[in-house]
Amino acid sequence: METLIAKKYAKALLELDGISLEEVASQIGAISEVITSDKKVSTFLNSPLIKNSVKFKALVEPLKDKLDKRVVALLELMAQKGRLALIPELYQILIKEIMVKSNNFKGVVESNEELDSTLKEKLEKKLASYSGANIELETIKSDLDGIKVEVSDLGLELNFSKESVKKALIEHIQKAL
Repeated sequence: METLIAKKYAKALLELDGISLEEVASQIGAISEVITSDKKVSTFLNSPLIKNSVKFKALVEPLKDKLDKRVVALLELMAQKGRLALIPELYQILIKEIMVKSNNFKGVVESNEELDSTLKEKLEKKLASYSGANIELETIKSDLDGIKVEVSDLGLELNFSKESVKKALIEHIQKAL
């Protein structure tokens, strides 16, 4: 439900003329970082005991001069409706929209071994040719016995593990019998 509400606010920001989407995302991102980095701020925004106008004054007023007036107006509307806690969700939607428009996506490669840069580059190029998008992969070392590649914004997930090969081999042998 929260995502649907945040999408409506994102749509309003996407329709703004005279300001770039990156600039809007940067402004919303700064506020989002404050909310997500400090648990007290998040608790403050979700508290039903504090008036929405007080929340707006505490969170947005100090940044009013640095924000576009239309962004401030949207944040004020969100405050009136008691939805300032949706700012991190709104920021994520804006980031995804930027990725879609620029056709650049980020993904994750999980493996129990360190991947060398040439293998990572080959993997990025293969995924780019498959998807038609530029993909940047981040490597994460995990206890996975194999390799897993995930680009969630494109819905791509590749998984190759010893366990999956073993299961497939067993199934194939059972079918042959």
